[in-house]
Amino acid sequence: MTDRPLGFGVVGAGTIGAQHAAALRGVEGATLVAVCEPRVETGQRLAAEYGVEWCPDLAALLARSDVQVVVLATPSGLHAGQCLEAAEAGKHVVAEKPVATTLADTDRMREACRRAGVRLAVVFQNRFHRPALRLKRAVEAGLFGRIVLAGAYVHWSRSREYFAASGGWRGTWVMDGGGALINQSIHYLDLLLWILGPIARVTGFTATLAHPIQTEDTVSAALVFQSGALATVQGSTALHRDRPARIEIHGQEGSAVLEGRRLAIWEPGRAEAPLSAADLESTCEPGDEDAFWLGHQAQFRAIVQALRRGEQPPVDPLEARHALEAVLAIYEAARNGRQVTLPLASATA
Repeated sequence: MTDRPLGFGVVGAGTIGAQHAAALRGVEGATLVAVCEPRVETGQRLAAEYGVEWCPDLAALLARSDVQVVVLATPSGLHAGQCLEAAEAGKHVVAEKPVATTLADTDRMREACRRAGVRLAVVFQNRFHRPALRLKRAVEAGLFGRIVLAGAYVHWSRSREYFAASGGWRGTWVMDGGGALINQSIHYLDLLLWILGPIARVTGFTATLAHPIQTEDTVSAALVFQSGALATVQGSTALHRDRPARIEIHGQEGSAVLEGRRLAIWEPGRAEAPLSAADLESTCEPGDEDAFWLGHQAQFRAIVQALRRGEQPPVDPLEARHALEAVLAIYEAARNGRQVTLPLASATA
């Protein structure tokens, strides 16, 4: 690749699209070229804010020779089709979480990008917060001893207006793929998988308690990891207010709690080694009140560096597939009232 900055096009000018645009502004080697959004006023407003071009549809964006990377900040149910179009046009793809709403679509996306010789990465920006990586490195080093218990807790509030906005795609099976689990809690389920490794079995319950939506606004699941550790995942958008999302890790020799973007409890069984220079460079240290997009910016920085080296950028689609598979297994367990073993038997899930 040349030394010129990689041109990025953001598809979707909603809340997440705006966050991606803000994040890209500070990434060396990247330049935001265009915003694609069919809602004229919304798209033109975001494009004008960053002094870039507005494209009314994906075809117009993909026709641009100055766009090398397409960022999908669109409803989850659109990711697969948009990714296939972008790959066919020779563009690298960065997809917001979840990578797709089914494993079959995920596999189609991976294969299309492989055939086209382009890369696919999935946004899980919480991995790029330094406290989260510090926790992962500590578990890898055995600082808490054998992990016996863990949990991910996403206790949030979302209004009826939130679900009605942008055409009402949130909380639908076709466009959102689910509710509080696949849209909000997947970030923290992904952190558990990233830190503790693969899951062996799940069971769970879902309910729609506070919103007029198709899907769940509340979920409670129990997980058994291949390591033998047990974990709980709780997620809800039905509460009266937001609480900081929380990851808990408890071992035989120590414990840690990641609350929001800080380590609220840090009790390792022995002293930790400092993070490496590479780890420090690849992460950010945001406080709870800092800009939401700092984690996105750190991930985009890593994506640009990997693409320039001709490598797979983080987070690769196979890792993102594992998080989606865990979500779908919990949905299956809740739907059928039974324990579900991973991997799922059918890639059509």
